[in-house]
Amino acid sequence: MVVNMKLILSKKISVAFIIIFGLAVFNSCKKIVDVKPKDAVDQTQMYRNVFDADAAVIGVYGKVMNLAKQYVLFNELRADLMDVTTSSDQYIKQLSEHNVTADNPYINPRSFYEVILNCNDVLKNFALMYQQNKLKTEEYNQRYSDVGAIRTWLYLQLGIHFGKVPYVTNPLTQFDDLKDVSKFPTLDLESSLIDTLVRFAESLPYTNDYPTGTTLMTTIDGYNTSKFFINKNILLGDLYLWDGQYHKAAESFRKVMDINGPTGNTEQFYNQYKGSSFNEAGISYGNINNTSSLVYTPGWRYLFERSQDNPFNYEWIWALPFDKNFAPVNPFIDLFYTNYQVKPSQTAIDNWNNQVQTVLVNNTPISSIPGDARGWFSYRVIGGQPVIMKYLYNYLNTGGIPIDALSKQGRWFLERATTLHLHYAEAANRDNHSKIAYALVNRGLRDTYDSLQPTSLTTDSIGKTYRSYSQNRDVTNQENTLKDPDAIYQFDARMGDAPAYRSSWYRNQGIRARANLFAVKIPTTDSVTNIENMIINESGLELAYEGQRWSDLLRIAIRRKDPAFVADKIYQKLIKSGLSTGAASQARARLQNGQYYLPFNWK
Repeated sequence: MVVNMKLILSKKISVAFIIIFGLAVFNSCKKIVDVKPKDAVDQTQMYRNVFDADAAVIGVYGKVMNLAKQYVLFNELRADLMDVTTSSDQYIKQLSEHNVTADNPYINPRSFYEVILNCNDVLKNFALMYQQNKLKTEEYNQRYSDVGAIRTWLYLQLGIHFGKVPYVTNPLTQFDDLKDVSKFPTLDLESSLIDTLVRFAESLPYTNDYPTGTTLMTTIDGYNTSKFFINKNILLGDLYLWDGQYHKAAESFRKVMDINGPTGNTEQFYNQYKGSSFNEAGISYGNINNTSSLVYTPGWRYLFERSQDNPFNYEWIWALPFDKNFAPVNPFIDLFYTNYQVKPSQTAIDNWNNQVQTVLVNNTPISSIPGDARGWFSYRVIGGQPVIMKYLYNYLNTGGIPIDALSKQGRWFLERATTLHLHYAEAANRDNHSKIAYALVNRGLRDTYDSLQPTSLTTDSIGKTYRSYSQNRDVTNQENTLKDPDAIYQFDARMGDAPAYRSSWYRNQGIRARANLFAVKIPTTDSVTNIENMIINESGLELAYEGQRWSDLLRIAIRRKDPAFVADKIYQKLIKSGLSTGAASQARARLQNGQYYLPFNWK
């Protein structure tokens, strides 16, 4: 890695400069500039102290950011919620139709392996630094685990999309060394890759977030780095989901859900990662009888625009910023707007339109609002065309016009609290705790685990519904799962006044309740499968275009040994997009035969 000295000598450096050049130069950490002034530094000058180690970590994330466009296209366009446009080239159409040729430029795995080789080099040098006492044990454990987790996540993505991939953990002197794949083991997603990744992830010496006070936890040019880094417990949970270790998956996810500990009495304690009912994350109206009064700010839509304030931190777990001034350029503005290469599928639009928001007063519906407002916020019709909006709220004004055409700020959204809850629910459902899964996805823990009926349900002026009970109501044995013998499934959501309870999960509202939707009715037969279907459907409504869809569909299809689970969804998308029945049927046939993966070819 070559570092330009002009950057080192800069007293104030944008986060994008830090990311793209891999140089962690913090105003509070001036020791990093203690190098001789010349144009570049060689390998011996790169790994001398903890600040150099920090630079290496940030450098890895800079390379990761170059994968943003591939990541979203792979995980969304190959699934059922994103579609092509009349502007799409033949290669983007191939991704959507699952008919990809080897010369397709979007499928080159080289960009992933460039980051992997960088990780391998960094991990090797961290080990040397530790042996030479240049890193303390804690410093080494934290940074080694972070880079190791990123490499694991990259391999998981490669496995999901290519099926069989060379597994390289040694540092190589040049990229061309990779082309002789006979030198490396080739691992299969469905047989050996997941097991290998699980073993490595379990061996990581540090799985928590960087603690406060760590040199990597800082604020640069308004960006708080706390959301820059992969969450290792979520990564472990996802690996366990793929591996069928559902109890371990739930345990890993629950650690993140309880990030603030078992007790507390602050807004952060009650709201962060708990699916709470604070208005900054929900759907609300200025007037419940007027759908045009839908609240844009604050609320669910504003999660995709707001800065790193408290509500942002309560919801977002991993999000990487694109700066308006420096490379890498935000790829989503071109993808979704400027060149309009992809759009929401009709399947996605129909799913949102088929929902119904209902407002209750005294247990009686007083209004029903057709449609899911999350859909109205996930896309918008601009110039007569549906435009995916989640990544554009820092670029377009309310009229769909660029605020500043040259200012392309934004974020790559990777993980948030709702993703965490949906994956925890998936694990809990498969681990014989379907009711908890149902509660988190639907109307929340209090609603689901309260057998005492409220005297009324009342709705406030912005459309939020609340339970009303008689005075002196005792909830000691209600609104909790504390009798469950397994701690990872114990939730205390009690909110009572006789005696007074405001327990740790009392603000949990449930994903559908936060969107003003009624709970889904589940057939009594085969409830595990039906609840799993509900979770996947809800994930599509809530997380569309955030990079979760293809992996969710593929994981379920493999788990059930049912290729039709994914094949039929792709077929319906293609039919609704106007593709000929023959071409759509061919795509379904390929998937039905288990041809889930992209061709693996070096470019």
